[in-house]
Amino acid sequence: MSQGGAGIVAGNQNGAGRISTGIFGLDSVLHGGLVAGSVYIVQGTPGAGKTIFSNQLCFHRARHGEKALYVTLLAESHSRLMQHLEGMSFYDGTQVPDSVYYVSGFDDLQSDGLRGILRLLNGESRRLGARTIVVDGLFALEESVGSERDFRKFVNDLAILANLLGSTILLLTSSRRGATSPEFTMVDGWFEIGTMTLDYRSYRYFQVHKFRGSGFIMGRHMMLISNEGVQVLPRLETVTALAPENGHYGQRLSTGAPELDTMIGGGLPQGSSTLLIGPTGIGKTTLGLQFVSQSSAEEPGLVYSFYETPARIRRKADGNGLVLPQLCDDGIVETQWQSLTDTLLDDIGYRLLAAVRRRGVKRLFVDGFDAIEQSAIYPDRLAPFLAALTNALREMGVTSIFTSESPQLVGGETSIAFGAVSAVAENIMLMRYIELDSELRRILSVVKVRESGFDPSIREISITSEGLQLQALPGPMEGLLSGQAHRQARSEQG
Repeated sequence: MSQGGAGIVAGNQNGAGRISTGIFGLDSVLHGGLVAGSVYIVQGTPGAGKTIFSNQLCFHRARHGEKALYVTLLAESHSRLMQHLEGMSFYDGTQVPDSVYYVSGFDDLQSDGLRGILRLLNGESRRLGARTIVVDGLFALEESVGSERDFRKFVNDLAILANLLGSTILLLTSSRRGATSPEFTMVDGWFEIGTMTLDYRSYRYFQVHKFRGSGFIMGRHMMLISNEGVQVLPRLETVTALAPENGHYGQRLSTGAPELDTMIGGGLPQGSSTLLIGPTGIGKTTLGLQFVSQSSAEEPGLVYSFYETPARIRRKADGNGLVLPQLCDDGIVETQWQSLTDTLLDDIGYRLLAAVRRRGVKRLFVDGFDAIEQSAIYPDRLAPFLAALTNALREMGVTSIFTSESPQLVGGETSIAFGAVSAVAENIMLMRYIELDSELRRILSVVKVRESGFDPSIREISITSEGLQLQALPGPMEGLLSGQAHRQARSEQG
């Protein structure tokens, strides 16, 4: 996952320099990073992540040779703050206090009010040569002023100070004051770090309400906090453009099942996405692993599973006579497992695309399309997200197979509502169980192939020690899609 540029990057149309934040995804949301010499408010409830957010920025700037000043007002003690930050990968104790300097402004506020804080910020930032300044506890300043006029003057003085010093100032607040309050109207930017709860799950989000001097990606973006610090996840469809067709469709990639390749005209169109739909145990995973087992050094493969760990995938492939374990040992195929616990839609997208780019993957098997659907907080986002994801894969020349679980094991109605899944379903294959001659059997039918003809006949599936194989059904059949197949009577055949 790219963190953006290290230093000041290309400026906006007005010529102002940009400062990379070191926070994954944030520079993309801000179209290049913060604008140097500006004042920003970071608003959020206690525990939302403001302190981690601002410290991550300070240590990122320190790693690139700059100084940062962190001023606390009514916040926790600096020793406790250090204890909480020590578990974060971005924290570097050797940078304290030479590059990241912490100072309390409480006494200055108590003795001389807003003027005392301005004097402290001016004096310490000049002494250190600080290019990043954080004031943690703006609400304490709001409560200490005699009038809104005094507070407006203070914010204006901060803007002048930032401009004179060429420093970027972040003001952290848990205040719920609204957009018409003077601090929000006068600063250069206003960011909100919020939390929300839907059903039994809670989420963090990041939203830019104002960003003077630049465009930005509007709306809410999900946010994660881990030992790596803060990650902002720009909505995938806002950062992945839909590009023209890339012309890969003339080539074919083998599925690993010769009979299936014959049915679909020689294999899957390169760069296309295929959806395997069927109930549990039908052979979807086997067919997907068989496809990836055709990988080579020129066509690296990736198995991205939500249900099977890498160890179980290896055992399954080995039991089906596939060479996948050896390909994994040789570095030709990689297997990744994504936990279903508190999974976010965009997190899946960024992790998957990063794994594909890192190794130049050309054959991709995603086992668990249903998990992607379940991770969508807002179901209406699923279609544009999938369109962005599959388009990004297509542009990289990746041929992908996704599996989707159908709820009905056997029998009953066979109607399938594709909905948002049509965004990834350039090729669709339906797998079902049928009852025939007092036996439970498997069948496969091709529903759609991208810009290609195909054999629409239904084939029986056999899973052998050599993988999944297809063969013709034993004579003309009817009732296949109902799950209760029977041979046609001779009069019907004639």
